[in-house]
Amino acid sequence: MQSDIIIPSSMEEARTLYNTENSEEGGVVLLSICDKGHIKLNIGTKVYKISTGDILILPPGMSIGQSDADSAKRKDIKYLCIKYKSFIQSIRSGRNVWTILMYARSNPVFHLSEDDRELTSSYYKVIEGKLRTQRGYYYDEIIRSLLQCVIYELCVILNRDIGMFQSGDIRSKDVLFKKFMEMLAEDSGRERSLKHYADALFVSPKYLSAVTNDVCGISAHEMILNNVTSHIRQELEFSSASIKELAIQFGFPNMSSFGKFVKMRLGKSPRAFRKTK
Repeated sequence: MQSDIIIPSSMEEARTLYNTENSEEGGVVLLSICDKGHIKLNIGTKVYKISTGDILILPPGMSIGQSDADSAKRKDIKYLCIKYKSFIQSIRSGRNVWTILMYARSNPVFHLSEDDRELTSSYYKVIEGKLRTQRGYYYDEIIRSLLQCVIYELCVILNRDIGMFQSGDIRSKDVLFKKFMEMLAEDSGRERSLKHYADALFVSPKYLSAVTNDVCGISAHEMILNNVTSHIRQELEFSSASIKELAIQFGFPNMSSFGKFVKMRLGKSPRAFRKTK
């Protein structure tokens, strides 16, 4: 999944993205709104029914099994897959958002009122329309702002159902994973050391990787490298800085080591990658 936000055309596509194709950088958050009919999903070891007016919220680290979407036409269900890193970047200043996301681990289906359905559908149409436009200036900023609005609106809606859910119900591994993802979101792509993050979180590198593998199926070191690669890719695509300046910016000792890293991660040298964009 190249984009930070994808709108799958079916539950099968959404399931594939969530389960397999999107393990990089912490996985994805899946949102699904049922406008008409119903579907049944195997999530983990449980079966959930999503009916008219329901919204499904799945944080990373879960699994979707076989689904039964025969009772709802494709056009009657909306899907949105959001890279977890982008999700965190959009909400890191919000209160209670993490609690809501963790609550959704065991309670992924919520019912929306008619007004809430109209509101979320309106946001969905705006995001869908923007994703269809050509990528240009402030594209990422606009998408991030729209995403932030959607997430905060959902928080308002879901807070009505959560009630007295307390932070004590959240696994310690989830809390550590959250802190690690927040550090990645705040990093500019310069830091490539697993030990740096582990020391900052007061855990061993081995334990940090065990936690990330448990939550999203990818090692902490690979997530760090994915984060660095994402920042480098963005600079190569949109920055006017020279290759030498970028090597310095991202903390590489010389242009040669920077070039080797880029070729290993992006499949082309920095100059060759720029020529294709």
